[in-house]
Amino acid sequence: FWQVSSTDYCYGEDYCTDSYEWSKTYFSCTPDYTKHHSPIDISARVMKNDSLPLLIFTGFHVVQSSWLVANIRDTVVVEVQKGMKVSGGGLRNEYQIVEMRFHWGSRTTNGSEHTFNKRRFPMEIGDENVPFKAISDAIPSLSFPGHSVNVTPPALLDLMPNYTNRFYCYSGSQTAPPCFQTVQWIVFEKPIFISQKQASKKMTINYLVFATGVYYSDEDDPKRKLLVENYRHVQSSAMRSVFASPDAAVLKSQGASPVGVFGTILILLLPCMLRMA
Repeated sequence: FWQVSSTDYCYGEDYCTDSYEWSKTYFSCTPDYTKHHSPIDISARVMKNDSLPLLIFTGFHVVQSSWLVANIRDTVVVEVQKGMKVSGGGLRNEYQIVEMRFHWGSRTTNGSEHTFNKRRFPMEIGDENVPFKAISDAIPSLSFPGHSVNVTPPALLDLMPNYTNRFYCYSGSQTAPPCFQTVQWIVFEKPIFISQKQASKKMTINYLVFATGVYYSDEDDPKRKLLVENYRHVQSSAMRSVFASPDAAVLKSQGASPVGVFGTILILLLPCMLRMA
C-alpha cells in the first residue's frame, strides 16, 4: 500500500521546502504553542505515572514470511504483514502494526527525531545485531524512490529494546506532512543497538565514495540528491504532559541521558506506524 512521497517537501535541502517551512504548503504543519506537534525533547519535566500499565505485544514473536522494504523518497519504510498488535501503556485501543520508518542524520549530524535533554543521538558502535541484518542488507537495493525488495524477516520482538517496560508517552503529531495531531507517541527509554557495519549500510551517506547511497531524487535526475537528515526539528512541548512508565527513568538535570554511558545510538525507539485493530 506504500507510495512514493511527494517532492514538495523535504528536510532542509536548498531545492525544496524544509521542515521549518512546511506550513506554507501544509497549514496543519504550522508550529504553534497551543498545538501538539512532534517530535519533542524528553526532558526533566517528564512526570512519573505509576498507574501506567505495561505495553502488551501480540504476535511480535511470530516470524512472518516476508517484509517489504522500500525507498519512498523521504525515508526507508518496512511494510510488515498483518497479525502484530500492541495495546496497554496508556493506549485507548488495540492497534495493528503497519510499518516501520527510519530517520538518520549525515556524516556530521545526528539523526534521531526525539531528543533527551536536548541531546540528539546517531548510533551505538556495538556488536552486529543479527535480527536487523535482513533490513540492513536490503539497503544497497534501495538507492532511488520506488525501489523495493522483499526480505525474510526476524520476529519483530527481536528488534525491540530489552526493557519495553521503560517508556515515555505523550500526545503528538505525525513528523512529516500533513502533520496531523492524531498520534500517541511511545518512546522507549532503552535503545536498539546495531553495529557500525550495519550503520554504514543504512547510512551510506557517511561514505559517499563507497557503497550505494539512499537518494531523495529520482533515478533519471541528472543532479542526484542524497537523502540526509530526514528528521523534523524538535517542536515545543508546552501545554501538554509527557508521562514516564513506572520503571522508566525521570531525568534530573540538563545533559543527563537515560540511555547509558555510551549515549550514541541510531534508533531511540522502534518507529512503527499503527492502525486501530
